[in-house]
Amino acid sequence: MDLQIDRDRNIARIKLSGSLSKETILDAFDAAVSDEGYRKGMGRLWDFRDADLSSMGPTTIAELARHSMKYPRGINDVRVALVAGSDLEFGLARMFAAFSIDAHTTISVFNSMEEAQAWLSIPAAEGKFID
Repeated sequence: MDLQIDRDRNIARIKLSGSLSKETILDAFDAAVSDEGYRKGMGRLWDFRDADLSSMGPTTIAELARHSMKYPRGINDVRVALVAGSDLEFGLARMFAAFSIDAHTTISVFNSMEEAQAWLSIPAAEGKFID
């Protein structure tokens, strides 16, 4: 996991690569929101462009969506952008967004980092977080 905290823009970027398990994603979420640089209300930018989510099914995606609900306001009710690297990851991310409705998290799924950053109000022209 690669975690970058941008306190000026109030964004945490979490980049995961390779074949991912439910535990890997949950551990990354927990590590990000418990990082000393993270603060309540901070949006999250999940970068799955180099990830393989093919082992995930609907039950696992639903479990992932419920995980943030154990956290207090300011963690589970923020804006979250998910950037997918393939059609499969895009579809699974959309499924995650649908399952997250009870967490009151505003989630949007993107094919490009630039679109995700714009949605999170990160000026893409500055190149912040863009690989």
